[in-house]
Amino acid sequence: MLVLRPEATASVARAYIENNLVQKGAVKLFYIGPMFRYERPQKGRYRQFWQIGAEAIGFLGPATDAELIALLDQYFQALNLKEIELKLNSLGCDKCRPSYRQSLLEYLEKNKNQLCQDCQRRMERNPLRVLDCKNENCKKVVRLAPSPADYLCSDCAKHFEELKKLLEKLKISYQIDQHLVRGLDYYTRTVFEFQAKSGLGAQNTVCAGGRYDNLISQLGGPQTPAIGF
Repeated sequence: MLVLRPEATASVARAYIENNLVQKGAVKLFYIGPMFRYERPQKGRYRQFWQIGAEAIGFLGPATDAELIALLDQYFQALNLKEIELKLNSLGCDKCRPSYRQSLLEYLEKNKNQLCQDCQRRMERNPLRVLDCKNENCKKVVRLAPSPADYLCSDCAKHFEELKKLLEKLKISYQIDQHLVRGLDYYTRTVFEFQAKSGLGAQNTVCAGGRYDNLISQLGGPQTPAIGF
């Protein structure tokens, strides 16, 4: 069987477990290579594309979040890409997300008939995925949906506030997008996107990432904080 990888974060997490890198403590890794899309790619996306990424595993505080965002900011500046803006949000953790998930689900149930068929299915598995839908009708529903920021526990709220302060000290401008969730299910706390203000059409995201503090344990490893893009 031939398997074509759709993204690399999960592959890095598996390699971290299989090679027992936990014994080395916190690690910083990067990669570059081709990725693939099997199902119908959305407009502006390709079946095969090259991607670069970086992962910081074993770092708990918001300083590492700020470091990775600053790395990207400097990278785009070096490429002289000026029409790019940073969008930022926090999804909370296992402690505070269930209450948000329930509130969101109740809201979506009331507006279910206005959602596309994909989002009606997503409601059952992970209602947060509805917030990432590109369907115009779904976007209208999402605009009035509850925000994860209103349900953050004290630890997650503190983490997010400290991250914003660090970005301000680094003079990195950002915009809070209360419905930014990313398309993958493993993100916790910080999520971010660098978006082109114009010129890319339907898919304006240049780079994106976030925290995935539970992914390594879900794959059979130890509970380990991590963030990447």
